[in-house]
Amino acid sequence: MTNFHGVNFSPRAGCKPIMLLLFLFSFLAADAQKKISGKITDADNKEPVFGASVRVKGSSKGAVTDDKGVFTIDAAKGSTLIISSMEYGTIEVKVEDASSYDIPIKRSVSGLNEVVVIGYGTVKRKDLTGAIASLKGADIKTEGVSNVGRALQGKLPGVTVESAGGDPGSGTRILIRGVGTFNNADPLYIVDGVQVANINNVAPGDIESMDVLKDASAAAIYGSRAANGVVLVTTKSGKPGKALIQFNTNVGFQKILKKYDVLNASEWATVSNAAHDAAGLPRLAIAADPSQLGKGTDWQDAIYRTAPIQQYYLGVSGGGETAKYSMSGQYTDQDGIVDVTGYKRYGARVKSEATKGRLKIGETLLLTRERWIRMPGGWGGQGGNPVGSATKMIPVFNIYDSTALGGYSGASGPVVNVANPVAQLHLEDISYELTSILANAFAEVSILPNLKYKFNVGYTNSFGNTDDYQRRYVVGGLFAHATNDLSQTKERTNLVMLENTLNYNKDIGKHSIQLLAGYAYQRLKYNYWLASKTNLPDGIKELDAASGAATVGGNSTESVLLSQLGRVIYSYDNRYLLTASFRRDGSSRFGKANRYGNFPSVAVGWNLSNEKFFRADPRVLSSLKIRGSYGILGNQEIGDYQYSAAIASNINYVIGAAQQKWFGAIQTAFASPNIKWENTKTINAGIDAGFLNGKLNMSADYFTKRTTDVLLEVPIPGSAGSSENPTVNAGILQNKGFELGINYGNKAGVLNYSVYGTFSSIKNKVIELGTGSQQIFGGQPTHHGASTTLTEAGGQVSAFYLIKATGIFQSQEEVNAYRDKSGKVIQPNASAGDIKFLDANGDGSISNADRVNCGSPFPKFEYGLGANLSAFNFDLNIFMQGTSGNKIYNGLRQDLEGMNLEFNYSRATLNAWTPTNHSNIPRAVINDPNFNTQTSSRFLESGSYFRLKTLQIGYTIPEILNNKFKITSMRAYISADNLFTITNYSGYNPDIGRTGSILDRGVDFGHVAYPLARVVSFGIQLSL
Repeated sequence: MTNFHGVNFSPRAGCKPIMLLLFLFSFLAADAQKKISGKITDADNKEPVFGASVRVKGSSKGAVTDDKGVFTIDAAKGSTLIISSMEYGTIEVKVEDASSYDIPIKRSVSGLNEVVVIGYGTVKRKDLTGAIASLKGADIKTEGVSNVGRALQGKLPGVTVESAGGDPGSGTRILIRGVGTFNNADPLYIVDGVQVANINNVAPGDIESMDVLKDASAAAIYGSRAANGVVLVTTKSGKPGKALIQFNTNVGFQKILKKYDVLNASEWATVSNAAHDAAGLPRLAIAADPSQLGKGTDWQDAIYRTAPIQQYYLGVSGGGETAKYSMSGQYTDQDGIVDVTGYKRYGARVKSEATKGRLKIGETLLLTRERWIRMPGGWGGQGGNPVGSATKMIPVFNIYDSTALGGYSGASGPVVNVANPVAQLHLEDISYELTSILANAFAEVSILPNLKYKFNVGYTNSFGNTDDYQRRYVVGGLFAHATNDLSQTKERTNLVMLENTLNYNKDIGKHSIQLLAGYAYQRLKYNYWLASKTNLPDGIKELDAASGAATVGGNSTESVLLSQLGRVIYSYDNRYLLTASFRRDGSSRFGKANRYGNFPSVAVGWNLSNEKFFRADPRVLSSLKIRGSYGILGNQEIGDYQYSAAIASNINYVIGAAQQKWFGAIQTAFASPNIKWENTKTINAGIDAGFLNGKLNMSADYFTKRTTDVLLEVPIPGSAGSSENPTVNAGILQNKGFELGINYGNKAGVLNYSVYGTFSSIKNKVIELGTGSQQIFGGQPTHHGASTTLTEAGGQVSAFYLIKATGIFQSQEEVNAYRDKSGKVIQPNASAGDIKFLDANGDGSISNADRVNCGSPFPKFEYGLGANLSAFNFDLNIFMQGTSGNKIYNGLRQDLEGMNLEFNYSRATLNAWTPTNHSNIPRAVINDPNFNTQTSSRFLESGSYFRLKTLQIGYTIPEILNNKFKITSMRAYISADNLFTITNYSGYNPDIGRTGSILDRGVDFGHVAYPLARVVSFGIQLSL
């Protein structure tokens, strides 16, 4: 062969004997290799280190430690083993005569060698300049929950996680560093490089790590999609070595945490009679004799049950030096605590990669099918869904009536139309099935030793199908449905991503540099179809069998995003750090003049503890780094085609004596051709510090986040000729906050323990809105209540603006004495025992103009506190979290304490005001002339709470039994989730369980709620 200088390297004939000897020598050397085994343990706590890499220096041979920290590898005497792990320092061990080695390795200070996933790559924590919070798969493993999002709650500073309801299969609502928009405030979710709508269907056992990018420096590489933060989920990959089989199972029971304390039949009749007497109205016939009614029907007991839950997970992983794989399957079956409701999830995942020379290829395939059995949302009455109806249904009525069509009894007579909740659950079947496909494939080529090109293809397809079948019935005297009806809705969301990136990594002396350049394409398409028919035969649920009216519909939308991106990560001598990124996005959701947005960021870091002048005692201060960043993020989360006018076709007209048909079309919505990107500018200052030889670690951040050109739907009058409000750039929002994360780990004798805590305090403010005087109202808490929240310039988003209740009039003299400046009685319809409201504007009357700021739905701070302890073979995991300073408007209480409408009431009404009982509950009066039950501060409560979220006790069988049973490890545990909650909030759950508009935040729509459950379960984690 010939090199590039033309020098001949072909072996001469005289060299062949020498080459033969060299060959024989190498053969003998290879033959001199022997099998080496060893166990790697943590130098401090003596625990085995799982997943540590063991490599023979100067060769491609390698191995990975198993759950016991054990490895086996072929190596010759005199060779060197290089041992490394993410959170430990790299060490070298010389191979001597021994064939077995016990190797302790020391955890790196503050876990600085831990690898953190960032956009389009990874970085060691010691080189990190942005605000990133991380959670490892091992941290999720100890949770008994079936949803990954709930495992995040309280564990990451700056990340607010709320339940999306207690119903089975419900997800979570995640806010990162407060609310910065009035539109979709959800973060961007990325699973193995592919964007997904949420992470609710990802099995906890599949998680390798979760990294949350919070500031612009960390998230700007995702540009327009990252204004609300980014959640990166990395699923498990195989590791070289023998196959590892993992089986996890969890079986438990769920029970409602609390019910509303409402009246039984005789108690209700007593309060109802008092309310009618006070109004001078005749009593209801069904309440004529309270003493004969007894307890009646307990409607809450009729719909709630103790519900089982079971989860199963099976994973297999392994591989060799050139290829590795990880496969898993999951199954979850969860009955709801509300009768009939339930959820099932089936999932399968395959992830593999292979290397051949300069080429590496790999893929991830995640398939899930989910099925929900849901309760009806309401039958048009004022009870709401079955949960709301169960609290408001009058207890004198029965559940069943064998003579009625459908077999159920219900309310009748002059009472409010609240439906029988048991009938709702059994006479209407609502199911939703969602099939999701996530596929990702990549090919990576090493062009040069330090330069790699990667082509990544991402694809997701979710197909949802809703069936709503309503039987014919007559339920009491207020609800009737003459025919069997069926409605079917199908929807499909399809996402395609193509990404081309170049990565260059190089260390030159004390300099380390990472360069990234890329181009990306993304297309999102959504379709839906609707079909419904009436009058089906009994027992048949097929549209073709119906003979009644039919309805059909359907539509689709499509959007495209084109992006160019680049990033530089530079480090000098592990002391000075720089990260700079730039992304340019072009979105089809904006007009041509404003289609592109530019999103730069820059961050710097300084590892002070690596400076020569740093003389701190590591037993006191072992590491110290300060960080700072600035960047701009974008938001395009509005509907498609908002910049153009919507035209409705088939708007036809007949004219003339011949009645000639003219075909036409009409504009139905105003165009907003000048809308542009919503931009969020973030400034972040942070500090990372380690104390006590790295046993105590702390990370703190202070940030300001200012969103300009907020995309907002501006209300316009109907007379303008548009059925929709146009979207414009009409606002500025600001968030400021402080975040703190602390963890401490140590050992005391046989006890290993670690404690950790998080603290976040975030405050938002509306700087500008619309024309300057625009007000946005939201949060209607009941069927008949006024709005509760107000968003306007100078205030907070969704602040509670309410008429203020200041007490109860104790006498008619007090009513008459409550006058304005002109001497006019302010509440002329009031009597003793009625609520006194504040005339805030001094106009002499009580109206919505008297609403004042009564608090915020956002907490002043939120926190989490956890501990992990182990001794001998037992372990204890405990986690607590909560909030402080937020308010919740209790809409269901507004109904139940009203005593003005003909449905059931709260037990508190037994203590209603009377001339001889001057309580804080107003008098019972059915026509409510003073509007005691109007939307007011009376029903605004503290939302602060402290919850013991997880308590788990586990036992790992001794190693001697592992050998006997031919297994790697086995752990059994018992777990309790949502064990108890300390709060002054009287509703179902202070962690309000409902997704929706950010303008409804803090409003408990109790009439359409699903209560939270306490879960007690038993689980086994087995490795082979």
